[in-house]
Amino acid sequence: MSHPNNVEESAAQSSRITTILRAIDRISEWEGKLFSFLIVVATIQVCFELVLRYVFNAPTTWGLEMTLYLCSTTYVMAGAYAERYNAHIKVDIFYNCWSIRTRAFFDLIVTDSLLMFFCIVLTWQSAMWFWEAVSQGLTSGTIWDPPIWPMRLIILAGAFFLLLAAFGKSMRDLLLVLKK
Repeated sequence: MSHPNNVEESAAQSSRITTILRAIDRISEWEGKLFSFLIVVATIQVCFELVLRYVFNAPTTWGLEMTLYLCSTTYVMAGAYAERYNAHIKVDIFYNCWSIRTRAFFDLIVTDSLLMFFCIVLTWQSAMWFWEAVSQGLTSGTIWDPPIWPMRLIILAGAFFLLLAAFGKSMRDLLLVLKK
């Protein structure tokens, strides 16, 4: 029989882990919903550009690039939200036939570890890209020529939030694999 202190310590650790996982989920949820509104902004911006171009024959120099920035931001920032809802694409020929515990083990060893590695490298690299853009004052080189540090900051934030969501999924998979 286990000692009462061990049971209490285990319950306290489980409670802390649950609190951390819920916080990660809330962050992914908030961030995903916040940036999803950029699709509406991009749609309005595209309609505005089309009216200017085809009705008034006066296209903007920034319209296409702004659309790319808005849609790219939505795409990059949606990664953590998709991870939270297990919405990334999987080849599930065998996967769906496995038990939940086997899936969690497979995810932990293969999927989660590769995603975490990818996110760590992307976070590190995008931090360097961001710093390069800020320190050198880099711009896009187009007619509009906006600074590129905001997009590089978005890549950094998206990589970090995806890393956080991947960590949460890895923790859940580990708990499921270790569950008695």
